[in-house]
Amino acid sequence: MKFTIIMPTYNDSESIIEALDSVVMQTYKNWELLISDDGSTDDTREIIQQYLKKKKEKRIKYYYHNNQDQLNAILNIFPYITGDYIYILHSDDLLADKYVLEKALKEFKNSKIDALISSPIIINEKSEITGNLQVKKYKKSESTIALQLLWLGRNLYTDTAFHTYKSFTTTVKYNYLTWNTPFWLDLREKPAMLNVKNAIFPFFKYRIFEGNYINNPVGKLNVINGELRTAINLMKYYSIPFYKLQYYLFRTLNKAHITYKPIYIKKESKCKSKIIKFILRKRYKNEYKENLFLANLLSFYQSKNNRTIKINKIDNQDFIYYGKDMRKFNNDLLNNNLSSIYLKIIKEMQDGFKTIEVSNEKDYKKMINITKFLCIYPFITIVIKEE
Repeated sequence: MKFTIIMPTYNDSESIIEALDSVVMQTYKNWELLISDDGSTDDTREIIQQYLKKKKEKRIKYYYHNNQDQLNAILNIFPYITGDYIYILHSDDLLADKYVLEKALKEFKNSKIDALISSPIIINEKSEITGNLQVKKYKKSESTIALQLLWLGRNLYTDTAFHTYKSFTTTVKYNYLTWNTPFWLDLREKPAMLNVKNAIFPFFKYRIFEGNYINNPVGKLNVINGELRTAINLMKYYSIPFYKLQYYLFRTLNKAHITYKPIYIKKESKCKSKIIKFILRKRYKNEYKENLFLANLLSFYQSKNNRTIKINKIDNQDFIYYGKDMRKFNNDLLNNNLSSIYLKIIKEMQDGFKTIEVSNEKDYKKMINITKFLCIYPFITIVIKEE
């Protein structure tokens, strides 16, 4: 059985050699390492080329792409995957020890699972161990899905896992890599969970420092879009009474490592706007009001307007954003480069609507993805009305 390790990188020349070494040292030898350089502007390319020349390592392949952000960097590698099991190792993180692949393979052989997760070892910029990050015990149940909604749409578990090829190239590709939602939660139709197991051993070292993705403004905007999309999709199927009270109760018990099973009802949430506002304020306080998309998203869910808006035609040149394109969307929004179709929908969201009319099947399909990205798809109707 073969492992494919995907390593997205961007300007990580200072740490990537250590990451590469953590793979090359593995006792299990049947692996390939696919490096996806997301347009690095430092000397990452030269350092990797020197490393490959010195090591004469044919199992490592290097691919350079124009900068498209992390999830796109991973998706760009899909045509080159040949492994049975897939792992994403960021170029500033490390495999925990030389036995990781060997131990992971045993777990897959002994269990019928889609993915394997573990609690990482925390390291700093100098690769010094500073602690451990405890990942919750995975439990496949409806109460877990409800808890994901209660936890503000934030990932209850982790983004880092070993995956089977089948799961990675279908469910994970759609949910995590394309739409930036938790890999273990399938939101293609009615919410469902993958078969995931907690490993009893840590299999990676996670580097925490000021430059981490979530610690910069653009990174935070990218993350909130996925969290909102997750929560809003779940609101279609679950209602959590006394949402704020249950949230604080769960957070308190979670810190004490006490299991909390939420009270929930299997029906659509009624107070969507209150939950969305709570999610926004937890990330941004009142600063969300300064972002056109976030402010109008809240207005959309606060509105009781049942009107219909009409879209005559979507230009073939218009870029269609997915969750993986959140960085581009944010930059285009801030720089006034959004296409007219997105600006129109976002502005219409301020007053609310229930139905969007388009004129043809092609625009119908585009509108599905536009409204999925804008986090309103579960609660609007798209219809074709030919002129």
